[in-house]
Amino acid sequence: MSPSNEKITVEAAIKRAESGEKKRTGSEYEELLEFAVALANRLQSCGAETYRVEETITRIIEAYGQKKVDVFVIPNCIIAGLETNDGEIITKMRRLRSGDMMIDGIEKYSALCRRICAERPSVAEARKMLDEAEKSVCRYGSLIYYLGAFLIGAGFGVFFGGKWLEALTAGLCCALTGATLRFSERLHANAFFKSFVCSFILAFAANALGAIGLSGNTDITVIGALMILVPGFLFTNSLRDTIYGDTMSGVNRLVQVLIIAVALVVGTSAAVSLSRHFFNVARGFDPVVHPIWLQCVAGVIGTLGFGLFFNMHGRGIPLALLGSAISWFVCSMSMRLGLSEPVAYLIAAACSSFYAEIMARVRKFPATGYLLAALVPLIPGAGIYYTMDFIRRGMGAEAWQKGMATAAIAGAVAAGVLIVSTGFRMWGVYKKGLMKRYK
Repeated sequence: MSPSNEKITVEAAIKRAESGEKKRTGSEYEELLEFAVALANRLQSCGAETYRVEETITRIIEAYGQKKVDVFVIPNCIIAGLETNDGEIITKMRRLRSGDMMIDGIEKYSALCRRICAERPSVAEARKMLDEAEKSVCRYGSLIYYLGAFLIGAGFGVFFGGKWLEALTAGLCCALTGATLRFSERLHANAFFKSFVCSFILAFAANALGAIGLSGNTDITVIGALMILVPGFLFTNSLRDTIYGDTMSGVNRLVQVLIIAVALVVGTSAAVSLSRHFFNVARGFDPVVHPIWLQCVAGVIGTLGFGLFFNMHGRGIPLALLGSAISWFVCSMSMRLGLSEPVAYLIAAACSSFYAEIMARVRKFPATGYLLAALVPLIPGAGIYYTMDFIRRGMGAEAWQKGMATAAIAGAVAAGVLIVSTGFRMWGVYKKGLMKRYK
């Protein structure tokens, strides 16, 4: 049997390498790299961070004894390569066509990565484990999906200063938007078209409900419902990637944010302009300043909606919701102590990141779910909406001022998360180095 046709397991290759024999078959390298990329691609399709996708490939390859590996990841593409002991370069590329935020998937695929790095099974066994993990990823049904959408609008309708009527109408508009999103995704619509159509339907429905007296303030209704479309996570992640050094990924996400933002401006502006020809809608009262405890409760309700919408499962949901309440309480108290908005948001984001990192280590799960939940109340949804509204009304100076203030808040949130998460990662590297030193 020729060496190129020799069938060996990765375990056998490890034993052979440890005994001093350096030669391995090309098919072994190919299979190992293909599996690592396949697992990373599953993570990427669930909305995992760029660094997590890259580290997944690197850790798997290094766990099987190969140290020469290079990985390049942008939001819709993975390119990975390794150098064999004979100096041959093997490269794999996988492109992501579409994906949804699946927190349950991120947790299960990350757990599988840790298990594979610890046990180092054969590639064939690892593939079976990957198939089993893929089948075990839970996705909520339509009823929970629409409930989650309704809770997003209802919670943030109160959070941004509305009364119970604004909460109800924002929840209804958000559920309608969720249905539109699901339908457009089935038709494989692009991000611009989806955002335009959904924002148009959302704003038009909000004005229609306001015209019949179900909402006293259509602005609050639209802001609360628009949270389901606002690319707050995408904007924050783009800044995080850029600051962390993943510039291409950060720029890619930022371009997506700009495309979605333009679509939202055009969609909401068209709906508001059209609704004025059909309805006599009053903009109503100023936002109500609710007590902090009610703001926290409303934020938790909206966060629960995002958790259901993003397929968060398990006993970690209450802990994730607790992080949401903590983040907004810290932010509100910081502003009441006289700190500026960016500083208050930075402190709150740092506390959120610290809480997420601690929960991740206590429960042995990725910090992603806890961090996303804690950051939900910090998404500057109102700032984004009023920036779009100023643009619609041709108020360039006001739009620039509000836009810069909103960008400063988003940047502060990204910086707060990065400061803490980078500190934890540096400690992990230092701790790993100590363990190797004393072995």
